Amino acid sequence: MRAERAARPRPMAGWLLQRMSGLMLVYALGVHLWTVHVVDSGRLTWEVITARLQDDAMWSAYYLLFVPAVVYHAANGVWGIVLDYNPPPRLRRALLVAFWAGGLALLTYGYFGIRPLLSR
Repeated sequence: MRAERAARPRPMAGWLLQRMSGLMLVYALGVHLWTVHVVDSGRLTWEVITARLQDDAMWSAYYLLFVPAVVYHAANGVWGIVLDYNPPPRLRRALLVAFWAGGLALLTYGYFGIRPLLSR
């Protein structure tokens, strides 16, 4: 019975979203490194960061896309590892609920963490 469940293919959407979020994170890391080490080299202060977020809507969009991409990519990656171990159905269901709750909590935390920086 366990071998049959392990042989089922996983949905294509999860695989595709994992790759897309990974590509977005590679881009975001490049933007972050360029901004921190080249553009703002030696001038990075709280005031510089808040001014950048408040004066440019692109930075707001960047962070509003970055946070969900990180949460999804990390949670889906760890979920894939969990599925490799083929847990029993009850444990799998409990872990899935825990992953969803944790992901939503992290998204909420990220949103409320960045929200004060976005408003004047």
